Amino acid sequence: MPWITVTAYCACHLCCGPQACGLTASGTTPVEGHTIAAPRRVPFGTRIFLQGIGWRTVEDRLSRRYDNRFDLYMVSHRRAARFGKRQVWVQIRPSL
Repeated sequence: MPWITVTAYCACHLCCGPQACGLTASGTTPVEGHTIAAPRRVPFGTRIFLQGIGWRTVEDRLSRRYDNRFDLYMVSHRRAARFGKRQVWVQIRPSL
């Protein structure tokens, strides 16, 4: 899976739905530059390298309809929208 679609999200109700509570699916508080949402087949704690972006840790989940991408956490909706949708080379390092 070297090239994949990468988008961005924040903790707002537009990005996470009306039930958004500010926590990830793993129960942690998301941190920009650290947290990434991944498909269910990728376990929590897995490290993901995104070329041009850096390393992120899987702490959140995507909706099943978006199972073919990764979603970077951003601190604001404006930053997430500015990031947009990109094709990025990805390397996955399973957690130990």
